[in-house]
Parts: sequence; structure tokens; C-alpha cells
Amino acid sequence: MRLIALSLPLLALAACSAEPQPEPTPEASPTVSGLRTLVAAGFREMALGAKIEGPQGPEVSDTLMFEGRTIAEMVSYVACPAVALESETDIPAQPEPACDPATQPEGALYTYVHRITPGEGADGPVLSFRTARPATGFANVIGFDREQAAAALGEDYAIGVSMDNGALVWRIEKGDGWDAGEEITLFWQSTLPPDGPSDVYEVETNEGRAMATGPFPPEEAPDSRSGKPPE
Repeated sequence: MRLIALSLPLLALAACSAEPQPEPTPEASPTVSGLRTLVAAGFREMALGAKIEGPQGPEVSDTLMFEGRTIAEMVSYVACPAVALESETDIPAQPEPACDPATQPEGALYTYVHRITPGEGADGPVLSFRTARPATGFANVIGFDREQAAAALGEDYAIGVSMDNGALVWRIEKGDGWDAGEEITLFWQSTLPPDGPSDVYEVETNEGRAMATGPFPPEEAPDSRSGKPPE
């Protein structure tokens, strides 16, 4: 009887352990959500208006250097929307030599254009071009000149465009290589006009990234009521 009495707690414990235990509640794991693939448009399909006259004129030129060697040349400008015609038979007026953003209607889109030509000093082909900070007011329109890309990279080329935590990226994914002297025009659109030239672009080669200067919107979108950046 003594043995039986001692074994009863053990049997009860065994019965409890045999019961199914509740599953632990899974914890949420962080996900990578900063990268978004975009669809590229063709530059020659865009209808562009006059260029905006900035502190350096209608175009901004920059030479990208690395250890005294020219990595690339970049010429940038920002174009206002083309003047819409009331009918196909209308004759467009003589285009203005420059565009004043203050005269543009609400909802106007500004096209940021960058003509990039790799230099002889680059260690290998150009691999990518990107903005160094989020593209303020990005209007989900981005692309490149397809004819130039085919001439530089070959007919079987591929250029991927994406948004990386707000920054825009053009990456050479397939082709013969973006080499010295081969110009390709890249572009994107914003709801904001430029705030002036800034060191906010990067060209990537095998050696790393070289900074480039070009027109860019303000870091913060202005308050729609006051026209000033939020405090």
C-alpha cells in the first residue's frame, strides 16, 4: 500500500504532462519594406516645357572626380510641363526661354533630367545612379532614354528603377556595360520645383560612389496653406 500511495502523485503528474500545451503566441518579426520596384517610362515620350532658370542658368553641369580622375560628366535641368493645346490644329506659341514655377497651375509636375556620360577615369563601367536623399514630392514617374540605353548597353539591356527608403535608384542589371563616352538621359518627376543645386546625386562604379551636383526639390514639402516648410 505504501508503494501505491507513493505512485499516485506520479501518475497524476504524468497525466498532466500528457495534456497538450498551448502554442506560444508568435512575435512579429521586422520586415524589409524600404525597397519598392518602379516601372520605367521612356524619355522621348515625355512632353516637356521650358526649363527653369536657376542660379547657375537653365542647366547645371558637374564633373565627378575620384583621386584626380574623371568618373563621369553630368548635365541636369528641370522642365516645366508643356503648354497644353486646346485642339490638334492649334499652333503652339513661341516657347518662353525659361519657366517661372510661380506661374504654374496647381498640380503641375516638374521633370528633373540628368544627362550622364561616364568618363575615361572610371574603374570599369557605371553601375548605378541614385539620389542621395529621399526625392521630395516624387510623382511616381521615373525612367530613361530607351534609344540611348540600347545604343550604350546593347539591345538586350535592362535598367531597373526602384525607390529605396524614398531615394530613387537606376541600376544597370543587364547589358554590355555603361562605359566611357556613352551618354544616357535619366529623369524623374516631382510635384515640387527645385530648391537650387545640391550635392544630392551619386554615381556608382567598382570603386564606390561619387557625389554629383544637380537641381533638387526642398528637403521638406512646403505647407499647402502657407507655402513655407513646416516648423
